[in-house]
Amino acid sequence: MAIRYRVCLFLVLLGMSCRKESTEAGKWQKGDMVFKYEQLEGDTIGAEGRLYDETSALYFTGWGVYEDIIFPGTGIDWSISHVAAPAVEGASLKCMITGGDPYNNVFFTNTCALRWEGDPWVHQSAKYLVYELDVYIEGKLDCNEPDTATIEGLELTWQHIEIPYSHGFGVQFSKGGEWRYWDDQMDALGQAKGWRSFSPELFYCLIPNQWYHIQLEGYVTPSEIVYHRMRIDEIVFDLTSARLPYVPASEGWVENFLQIGMQINGNKATESAHGHGVDPVAVYLDNVTYTGFTLLEE
Repeated sequence: MAIRYRVCLFLVLLGMSCRKESTEAGKWQKGDMVFKYEQLEGDTIGAEGRLYDETSALYFTGWGVYEDIIFPGTGIDWSISHVAAPAVEGASLKCMITGGDPYNNVFFTNTCALRWEGDPWVHQSAKYLVYELDVYIEGKLDCNEPDTATIEGLELTWQHIEIPYSHGFGVQFSKGGEWRYWDDQMDALGQAKGWRSFSPELFYCLIPNQWYHIQLEGYVTPSEIVYHRMRIDEIVFDLTSARLPYVPASEGWVENFLQIGMQINGNKATESAHGHGVDPVAVYLDNVTYTGFTLLEE
């Protein structure tokens, strides 16, 4: 059974107001809360089909896994489970690369809500998106000596798909300490432009075997998507140099949905005792929350 909580899901539709918080985001500010999904780390793992939420009358998936294979013919091994995490009461979500070949990645993803394109989409007014979670990397990681790391990097993604557009956000932490953002625009070969550096470049190193609270914010204006800011514990980083036009949703998509995710990027093995081409590494997630607000013009 999925353990999940929702706050203020329909209050905007009913004309009621949740707490309003102003932000310094140019001419835009955060408005009223539209949805809030909490404790997503406790959601069902590996559901065979869609799950139905009677409270919202929407479907959701729980946690699933996508193998990001870089080179044809190679593979990656992984596991996902609810466990007692270090220094945390109750169960957290433990995501692992357990073996396989170097440089392959594992994407752990949760579609929080979805509905067919032709049906009313109750979250259509959510344009200011906040994804936050506690993260604990179990492995070796030293940004001053990145070649010794047992992890290539970590990616955090959040998106609001509103057919015909895909409003997707993502940040990537690399073993050298740089944070980059995802650009979903297509290049001349029809491939996403991918990871790009902020301007100026953003560096902040994560230390292994330590909990961090990370909060990510972005918003969707009538003409573009804007990365707003990232908070790591008490430190706030301005991300507004990243402003991108809308991109079309992938061909064949017929649903509106909300989704968050975390990807572990595998490194070339630095240890030999385990016999794999990639080092085993674990990332724990706790207090996973995804919140949407209306967007107001100042």
